[in-house]
Amino acid sequence: MKKFLRTAIPIIICILIFVYIFNKISPKQALDALTLSNIPLFILFALIYFFWIHAFDCYTIKHFISRFSVPITHKESWLVRGVSYLIMVINYHAAQGAFAIYFKKTHKAPLSKTLGTMAFISFADLILIFTSALIALSFTNIVYAGFDLRLFVLRLAPLIYIFYGLFILLWKNVDKPFVQKLTRYRFLNWIIKHDLFLIFREAKFKDYLILYLLRIPIVFAVIGAYNLALYTFTAHIDWITLYLYNPIIMFVSTLPITPAGLGTTQFLTIEFFETSISSPLFATAIVAPASLLLASNLLWVLANQVTKTLFGAICLFWTRTDLFKK
Repeated sequence: MKKFLRTAIPIIICILIFVYIFNKISPKQALDALTLSNIPLFILFALIYFFWIHAFDCYTIKHFISRFSVPITHKESWLVRGVSYLIMVINYHAAQGAFAIYFKKTHKAPLSKTLGTMAFISFADLILIFTSALIALSFTNIVYAGFDLRLFVLRLAPLIYIFYGLFILLWKNVDKPFVQKLTRYRFLNWIIKHDLFLIFREAKFKDYLILYLLRIPIVFAVIGAYNLALYTFTAHIDWITLYLYNPIIMFVSTLPITPAGLGTTQFLTIEFFETSISSPLFATAIVAPASLLLASNLLWVLANQVTKTLFGAICLFWTRTDLFKK
């Protein structure tokens, strides 16, 4: 019953969100907006985006799993990441676990080491996503629904960076007596002694530098690529606004609220960008901003999911399905 509810509740929430959206925007308006896109150019942009992300992601995975868990090849990183896309369509976090299962069965890699490596990479992504929003805020002062977002983020930033810095320093000094005394506290004892965090004990400052250099092109593209989709609709969102709000949308979409963030992503996209998107089409009343945002976002998400699914299916032919079962 619990398993059924875990599956059913996100689907129900997704349906309710779309009922709300289509109560505001009729399906006909969204379909009419779809006809405004240059589809061949849209497909080209979607493929460029996918392989840009995939290439940098796989290189990062190959480098750090080889560094901290078990030596793997570029081919393996491409294939396993490709197959994980099939799982990612349902749940992002489950897809990360696919790496640990695969390399345990093929290379006898410890689950904790591989999962720790993926966590090591994910922490860096979160810091970079937050930093992009912080940089965007330095160029503007945005108040959303009466809430001073700039003041909130500026107050939150020192806490996040201090916590992350202390977390790194904790592992650089983990064997020193003053850190060992912290094991008296149950939560800190769990972190310090859990195998999942062994990678942080082994990581050097050089590893952090390499990690950030490899992830910056990914985060830059993930946040800003939506403007490529809008370009095919003859529309555009101000870059500062896009880099400010898209990190929020990305974070929410990774939470298991709805399947693959479907519904939550479209709702927040309309909510955040309806007043900031610009297009010559709006002046002639050919399409409304909300309709164009809904159509373009759904098409962009669909293109990425279809590309991931097709690429994942191709990769699956080159691997053994049972290696991902757990």
